[in-house]
Amino acid sequence: MNFEDLPQDWTAVPLTSPRVAGAVVDRVLSEKLRAEDTLLLIPCDERGVAYPPPMLISETDWQADGQERREMLEVLASLGVPSMVVAFSSSRPVPSGVVDAWRADVDAAFAAVGTRLLGVFTAWSHTVRPVTQVPVGT
Repeated sequence: MNFEDLPQDWTAVPLTSPRVAGAVVDRVLSEKLRAEDTLLLIPCDERGVAYPPPMLISETDWQADGQERREMLEVLASLGVPSMVVAFSSSRPVPSGVVDAWRADVDAAFAAVGTRLLGVFTAWSHTVRPVTQVPVGT
């Protein structure tokens, strides 16, 4: 599913389905935002329905060291929303090792405050893909 397939009332639809959440990520992250290395966070309620507006952090340093990355994510997680969709975007695919490190830190930061992750995605030119959970100990 891409953003063109979303129902008219997509802002009221729970983002619990990876297909729907991915399509919303595709809709929110324009090609311009992707080219700006934007981190997307879509805070949601306990049913998975998005709170408007999404949070967009451009010029994200995907190569940031682990400490810097964890500190930023802990601040974002401190919002304390019930659930969240997260996406890492760039003009080209972010290297898999970098995505895995970000995914592991996103998992840890949001789990620490009890926020359920509805989906984590990576997005680049005309593409949105889910990021699977990183196995513990990697």
